[in-house]
Amino acid sequence: MRGFVRVDTGAAAALARGSSLLAAGITAVDGDFQRGDAIAVIGPEGHTLARGLSEYDAAECARLMGHHSREHEDLLGYAPRSALIHRDQLVLL
Repeated sequence: MRGFVRVDTGAAAALARGSSLLAAGITAVDGDFQRGDAIAVIGPEGHTLARGLSEYDAAECARLMGHHSREHEDLLGYAPRSALIHRDQLVLL
């Protein structure tokens, strides 16, 4: 894993239901990863919930953290992808 993102309880529950990982549920970002790198998803209790391929690099994830998808274009200056990790590129552990 090139890094990890930590998620809140709402994001952890959404992942368990099969949803993609959205930036609104991210509470921390660590590592030096690029778009397409494998990263871990850490739950609120500190356990690894999933692994997947990041749609953003670490710096972009940090800027998007806690923000809804509708805000991403304003924060990054370009039309973004809607999920940090799409469910098709995510494996629950």
